[in-house]
Amino acid sequence: MIFICPICKQKLELFENKIVKCPSGHSFDRAKEGYYPLLLSSGGMHGDNAQMVEARRAFLSAGFYAPLARRVAALAAELLPPGGTVLDAGCGEGYYTSVIADALASAGSCGQVCGFDISKDAVRRAAKRDPRLHLAVAGSYHIPVADRSVDLLVDLFSPLAAEEFCRVLKSHGVFLMAIPAEDHLFELKAAVYDTPYRNSPKDPALPGFDRLATERLTFRMDLSDRAAVSALFGMTPYAYRTSAEGRARVAALDRLSVTADFLLFTYRLSI
Repeated sequence: MIFICPICKQKLELFENKIVKCPSGHSFDRAKEGYYPLLLSSGGMHGDNAQMVEARRAFLSAGFYAPLARRVAALAAELLPPGGTVLDAGCGEGYYTSVIADALASAGSCGQVCGFDISKDAVRRAAKRDPRLHLAVAGSYHIPVADRSVDLLVDLFSPLAAEEFCRVLKSHGVFLMAIPAEDHLFELKAAVYDTPYRNSPKDPALPGFDRLATERLTFRMDLSDRAAVSALFGMTPYAYRTSAEGRARVAALDRLSVTADFLLFTYRLSI
């Protein structure tokens, strides 16, 4: 098992397929869906709620972001050493994680495909989607994974916890990251806001990593009904940042042609 105790950082072992324990006696019940609840918190809501998770599931399952998923999966199959371990940081409802697992299976890899997300609703959905995945509820800034245990780490639009990523990656392990590029969802913004803005991509330099490659992936998406437009809007931060007037504008849209625009960065750990 790739996951470790979030309290004492020791190895976890599964007993009777329903509970994981560490040598110090800390234990965590395995959820019936198959994931491990390893988030240490004081309670309350964490990450995306069920409504946002369902919106993202509906939109992604319709295939609108399939070009991105296929490209990420192809890179994973190319970069992962035989039998290696993949960790999807902030895996959400498991759409990309599952596509990666498919690509690795087609390539004959027998490595582990793992993921975590801070949202229990998202991880529950991921576990139901694909029982091949090894999943946990956890946060990027306290990843319950042992030092130097991951060959390939994937981060698609999730928090960039560079220090933790460096810790869990094996020596000279590979990090694959995707972020929104300049024109991503600009037409949706134009429908919501009076003065829409374009994205300002981050500086791709990361301490502790050597950048191997950068590529831009841009394509159009034709959303042909209100359900698709609503799902796209509902899975973005605009869903809770937008005024009632802006939400009404979106709700009135019967269709929308919108740009998907991503930057993909590939890095190698420099140690």
